[in-house]
Amino acid sequence: MKKSLFLLMVSLFLMAISAMSVSANVYEDEYEPNNSFAEAYDLGLWKYKTISATIHSESDRDYYKFYATKGEQLAIHLKNIPANTDYDLYLFKDSYGYPAVGSSERTGNQNEIIRLDVPETGRYIAVVMSKDGSFDGWGFYRLEFIDRMKSGTYTANLSPASISSPGQGVVSPIAAVNLANVSAIPDGAIVRSVSAEGTISPSLGHTYREVLNKEEGVWHTSVSGGTLFPDLKHELALPVKTTWNVRYYSLAWSSSTWRSPQLKFNYQYDSTYGW
Repeated sequence: MKKSLFLLMVSLFLMAISAMSVSANVYEDEYEPNNSFAEAYDLGLWKYKTISATIHSESDRDYYKFYATKGEQLAIHLKNIPANTDYDLYLFKDSYGYPAVGSSERTGNQNEIIRLDVPETGRYIAVVMSKDGSFDGWGFYRLEFIDRMKSGTYTANLSPASISSPGQGVVSPIAAVNLANVSAIPDGAIVRSVSAEGTISPSLGHTYREVLNKEEGVWHTSVSGGTLFPDLKHELALPVKTTWNVRYYSLAWSSSTWRSPQLKFNYQYDSTYGW
């Protein structure tokens, strides 16, 4: 009897140790259960959401549902992926058949990112899963929803510091600036608008400034006496970090000089560019 009781106690002890061992290697996070489209954890509006969670088994997949509005520009960034694991990121529309919208499948534990220009208002589902069954039940990944598009301004001085036109529609020499290596301008920045600054004197009627982006190779012209270029639109997606040329002409019969020519850029950039 004593022997049987002893064996039972040993058996219960070993079972407890086994359970503790499993628990020591696995952590089911606060978003569980979220292992299918139907169980997707609802984040509500996507902006500024950050998730810390785990993949706790070979078959574990984490589904997160969020709401987005048409035209919004976001990025879903999966980072802090545990060492010796390979997690991937997928995006689906939360509608019939769950059509795929995007994916990021880099090798190993490199960060993953999906950039989305929301095509239609509604709910979407982001999914984190292991590519090869590798996981770390105590290794927390981080999933961030980022409002990725930012804006800025930059004013550039051109060289030479003055250019002249004799009038009668004759175009002046060119002044230029190379912005390719300007660190103050974010990589990937694109033009929203450009204005040509500086003083043209004497002030004459029917005077037109022109600007050229080296990558496009097209001269854009201001309205008479103006500094903005109405046909230099954001939709052209012209890069800021390149060489820019300016020149001008006047239809008047008198000569004039453009002193301290500058270009003022309003630009937009993706804060996740190069990630």
